[in-house]
Amino acid sequence: MTDLADRPEIAPELRLVPHAFRRAFGRPAEGVWYAPGVLSLLGGAVEVPARWGAIVAGDRRADGRLELVSVNRPAERALLPSDDVPAWAEGVGVTGGASLMCSVDLPRGSGLSAARALRTAVALAVADLAGEPAETPEPVVPDLPGQRLLLVDTRIRRPQPQEERPFTPRTEDLGAALTAYHHAQVPDPEQDAVVHAALAAGARGASTLVDPPGRPAVALVDADLVPAVKKAITRAVEVPPRYLTIVPGPFKAAASR
Repeated sequence: MTDLADRPEIAPELRLVPHAFRRAFGRPAEGVWYAPGVLSLLGGAVEVPARWGAIVAGDRRADGRLELVSVNRPAERALLPSDDVPAWAEGVGVTGGASLMCSVDLPRGSGLSAARALRTAVALAVADLAGEPAETPEPVVPDLPGQRLLLVDTRIRRPQPQEERPFTPRTEDLGAALTAYHHAQVPDPEQDAVVHAALAAGARGASTLVDPPGRPAVALVDADLVPAVKKAITRAVEVPPRYLTIVPGPFKAAASR
């Protein structure tokens, strides 16, 4: 059987992680699994998947323990269950016998729930390797013709937890609901600056995103206004943000073996 790392019909980004697994463990991976990052809006009332997410590749372990290795931090191995877990693997909360090489496109706190994407990809892998079905929730994808969700990673990371206040949307207008959600949350100077700049530049709505330890934000923007809104936000903050423009679409978790 051809190693997954060498199969040309598999997307390059999916071949990269099996290649890293083979380099680290000296054997081919049994499979590769992908889960999208999810942009959680309005306290989870709306969830939009993105192209960026988590990819894991690996094989079964006979001892029932879960071994996780990061493509970016190969020296920081986690063998679960354990009380000593690297920060990038915190919250995985999955049990089962597998050795997995993990790759996450975005850092924790950037707004796309990187920890959730990794947890979902690991759960898919463990279930598939055990021959069991794995359930993955289908994100809610709003119909936004001609509009974009501009994700703004302020690059700010704070040790203090950011609590999310309860919020009930009172309108079906996503832009207005985003702005109302923002005003219902605990103020943060970086997130406030992003939201105010985005609205002043013509965004339909904008809000803070609760994704600790980061302080990200999001704006709903007409496609032709994205460059102007990005420019306005960059001028309004001290640290140049990282931007991702999301076109809502049906990106689903996937497996290949």
